[in-house]
Amino acid sequence: MAMVTPNTLERREYKYLIDEDTAERIRRYIGGICAVDPYAAQTGGRYLTDTLYLDTPDLASYRATVEDAGDRWKLRVRTYPSMDEPIVFFEVKRRVSETILKTRGSFRGDWARLLTATDPEILGAVGAKQRRAIDNFLCHYHYLPMAPSVLVRYEREPYFSLVDDYARLTFDRQLCFQRSTELTLQPRHERWDYTDHAVNQRGLTATSSSVLLELKFTNLVPGWMRRMVHSLDIQRLAFCKYTRAVDTMRAVPVARVAREGLWR
Repeated sequence: MAMVTPNTLERREYKYLIDEDTAERIRRYIGGICAVDPYAAQTGGRYLTDTLYLDTPDLASYRATVEDAGDRWKLRVRTYPSMDEPIVFFEVKRRVSETILKTRGSFRGDWARLLTATDPEILGAVGAKQRRAIDNFLCHYHYLPMAPSVLVRYEREPYFSLVDDYARLTFDRQLCFQRSTELTLQPRHERWDYTDHAVNQRGLTATSSSVLLELKFTNLVPGWMRRMVHSLDIQRLAFCKYTRAVDTMRAVPVARVAREGLWR
């Protein structure tokens, strides 16, 4: 059974690489079906997302993803620099076969100290509603020797369904990253390395725009999503922002894997 609560989400995610012309066709298609996410409405319909990915010294999370392990998880710390008062979110994103199970807890304050200290004072700063999700993050963090790996940034254009209990559609652009070795969400410098040019996207022509389309829903594919994908004849692919960044750093691109269902 699909589940959506304030701190826990069970859903499916289907991803596609498209160009800007296709993105515009999708916007026209979802008119009256979806609306701009209210958080994005505050910043012109789009916002920046910064995510610090944590991994083991031997890149266990990375390897589990590229090897398509049936049960795997990632730890990430996320914030939204476009917002007036950015809040830090601790996320555990687990994938079991086709299902995504994500816990997410918000925190205001010295979040790095929350990971490295064990004193009651810092734990007391965690809100009661966020405690379960953050405890889950801390359990995963201390289970293995996790450390900062990559800071990823992208611009998101998000929409939510007006006709489903839970369904979202997002366009992500300008995917870039910096290598990270510290528990901070502050970029080390102004230079970002981009992973969304034609060479790294491995599937678009050199003149194509690169937009990552994500369709997210809790159980069955909404009918309007199915009809939209069929009409566009676009191919679903495996795509992970974290592994794309690591691939680019290591200069060992791996061919993308086509996924089964909606549409191929």
